[in-house]
Amino acid sequence: MQPTPDQLPDYHFLLVAPNLGAEWLFDAARAYWERFRPLVVSNLDLIQLLPPENSIIVTAIARRDTVADLGVRAAQVLPHALFDPVVYDLFDDMKNALITRATLNQPFGVPLIPTPTAPEPITPTPGAIISNATPPPTAAPPTRQPAGFITATPPDAPPPTDTPSGPVYPTPGPIVGGSS
Repeated sequence: MQPTPDQLPDYHFLLVAPNLGAEWLFDAARAYWERFRPLVVSNLDLIQLLPPENSIIVTAIARRDTVADLGVRAAQVLPHALFDPVVYDLFDDMKNALITRATLNQPFGVPLIPTPTAPEPITPTPGAIISNATPPPTAAPPTRQPAGFITATPPDAPPPTDTPSGPVYPTPGPIVGGSS
């Protein structure tokens, strides 16, 4: 399926050009990543393993000297994916462009078409299940009996008054049969 830049794809990747340092990802693209949470990759080898029926958009952070090579490589290995280059030669220009995309909620540089319902968030690792549904009301926790007492009365009944109260002493001898 051919994705369009005005809709969220099944998979969104952020490709950082190999000639850029880590600061281009951790500083310049921080607001963009925090807002859209794309999968960060340094090459296209992993992306080409996805089936072509999934919609894929690859946002590439690159300078003018490498963007053409990245585009050609993306077209060769991902003919069904949309290539979204963000091309700036200066670090501050790239940072401002990505912050603007995050602020305007435009992951691919154009406004998104509103969807009737938000998709469920993707949890890439096992753990807590995140859901948009409100949890059902919980019942009051059951009342617990004090440790050491066994009663046949319901938990809401008052405690029996004919039971003598006093200190509890340890039993003489071993708990398990045998001699000491």
